[in-house]
Amino acid sequence: MAEKSLVDLIAHEKDIRDRIKQHRKDAEAQSRVLDAALQATRHQIGCAKAGFDNDRIENALKVLKVEGSYENGGDERATVIRDAVDWLATGECACYYNLDQADFGTKQYAHWHGQRSDHEWGGPKHGSIIFRIGLQDRKRELTKDERSDAIYFLLNIEGWESARANAVAA
Repeated sequence: MAEKSLVDLIAHEKDIRDRIKQHRKDAEAQSRVLDAALQATRHQIGCAKAGFDNDRIENALKVLKVEGSYENGGDERATVIRDAVDWLATGECACYYNLDQADFGTKQYAHWHGQRSDHEWGGPKHGSIIFRIGLQDRKRELTKDERSDAIYFLLNIEGWESARANAVAA
């Protein structure tokens, strides 16, 4: 029986190292997917335990774009919710833009934390967004049920975020 040459053995070793590296990369990616699924499930359980309707929240998140954290949104965060709820209920709100024209949010800028910042697209020229509510598709008219579910979600966003934080901590 012929022995393998050193060239063959070193090439084989490299192949094994490459396969191990790829295996670990694939396993890490799968772990991230499973961790996210576990966290999402724990979040839904927490919402259900708190009395929230997960179906309505899921429907709302299909039409709403929610970024950042309401809890950390600053002093003007409540105006974001108020104006979004007003627009969803009536098609009008107190701010310059409507929700089908701009995202409503707050930003961190210099010495201000939670300054109101609404944008037609993108983000602010100065500072960074802390919390933002928008529509997934500004061109599509929402049904009455979609509007109702979105309002339900926005009125319960603090509890929803609390359940999410608990799911992350678990």
